[in-house]
Order: sequence, then structure tokens, then C-alpha cells
Amino acid sequence: MEAEVEAARRRYNELYPDRPIKQIGDTTDVYFHLVMLRGAWENGTPLCDRQIKAVEMTTPAGCFS
Repeated sequence: MEAEVEAARRRYNELYPDRPIKQIGDTTDVYFHLVMLRGAWENGTPLCDRQIKAVEMTTPAGCFS
């Protein structure tokens, strides 16, 4: 799954260099926005700022302990 998500991130950044995804976070939003919504962004609808932030978001250390 990591390879699929990273490939999607690279493809997204190729299509939208002005709206890059700088990192892959560790939440479920990553898969949702990059893989499940792939059809939308591959067909001309880039992710909005909120969606990009959701993809880049990481869970704070110690959140589950």
C-alpha cells in the first residue's frame, strides 16, 4: 500500500506542481485522497488546501499512549 500511495503522490505532484504534496502523513486520509479520489484529481480537479493538509498530517507522538 505504501508504494501505491507514494506513486499516487508523485503522479499528483507531476500534474499539479503548483500545489505539491510535500509528505505523506500517517492517517487514513492519505489513502482516501490519493487513491480513492484519484479519478477526480487525475481528471483536472486538484486537491484543495484542506485535503492537501489532511494528506500531509501526521499523528502526534504519544497520541495513543
